[in-house]
Amino acid sequence: MTRRDQYNFILHVLLPAIEDEGLTIKTRRDGELTLSADGSVTINFINTLRQHCVEQLQRQSVPASPYGV
Repeated sequence: MTRRDQYNFILHVLLPAIEDEGLTIKTRRDGELTLSADGSVTINFINTLRQHCVEQLQRQSVPASPYGV
């Protein structure tokens, strides 16, 4: 999956799911934290991540180098 594909996946799949279901962060040993979909922390997270993804997708992609660099 390319970087652009990842940003599109976040924008069109993950963020809508978080908006509908909320967000659960799990750790390996210390448990989990669940944030409701309508909480201010979750809303700010969604807005910031959405803005970042949109900005990255609007950047010009660098053409591939024939030298593999």
